[in-house]
Amino acid sequence: MATVDMARMVAAQLGVLVTVGALPIPADGVRLSDRPVPVCDETGEVALWRYPAGDGYVDVAARPCLGAPLVAVVPEGRLEPARPVARPTASAAARIANEERYRQRVQDLTHLAQVLKVTEPVVRRFDRGLVEEVLRPRVDTQELRLCGRPFRQETAQWATAACVQVVLDFYRYLYDQERLAEELGLGTEEFPVSGDEHDVAPALETLTGKALTAELTSTPTFAEYRSEVREHRPSISFVPGHARVVTGYTRMSSLRLIGASFAGLLVQDPWDGGARWENYDATTFVGTCTARVNLVP
Repeated sequence: MATVDMARMVAAQLGVLVTVGALPIPADGVRLSDRPVPVCDETGEVALWRYPAGDGYVDVAARPCLGAPLVAVVPEGRLEPARPVARPTASAAARIANEERYRQRVQDLTHLAQVLKVTEPVVRRFDRGLVEEVLRPRVDTQELRLCGRPFRQETAQWATAACVQVVLDFYRYLYDQERLAEELGLGTEEFPVSGDEHDVAPALETLTGKALTAELTSTPTFAEYRSEVREHRPSISFVPGHARVVTGYTRMSSLRLIGASFAGLLVQDPWDGGARWENYDATTFVGTCTARVNLVP
């Protein structure tokens, strides 16, 4: 069940991230709603609590198996319609590790909220000196700026086509989603089908005449996503049943309160065309596709 205490802890963490510059949002003074919206998985079980916050919302884990209370922050976005969340398929050992990490984070965030005197679920900037004293934070963050067409998938099954389109647009190769769906085996607009992430790298190379070298990784690390952004390259991130484009990262590590640390990815989602900061540690990844330009010697 969603609780005021959990919302208060998440608000404390968000306030710290805003204070140290690890997140540009939400705005100072934004309150997490007292009426969160449940977001269910495909079985109908509640996976997330979605708290309206200003012009956007904050997703909070409804299950310890997600590994962290704070799942995602959306600066601007509608609450409905919400895409069903895929049920995690982690091994028993991974699930136990996630639950233990979740408990540790709850403990540390409870302490953080007490020290910073957060009594309500309101995101606010704190005194920077106090935050430095409590956490000894280290911050590393960077974003890519994308230019091009509006980012929306044209059918419920064409998330991969939309993501490939964004990457190709970035490198100035212009294709419509219908042509990309044909290359990726995603059917037609009238009869769309889901695809396979293993088809993406070959398609990127074929559609650019081998000007791009693309590679699929089945177990992407945060360091890999960070490296791609630092090299000014967008990457396609695959989660169960969906694909998105990663265009930024942020990391706030604490030497004194590990559970208050945050590793986030800036994700562009073709489902609604919006962007959100997603907690890497609370996300189940099934792969990522990177692409780089082949340089002529």
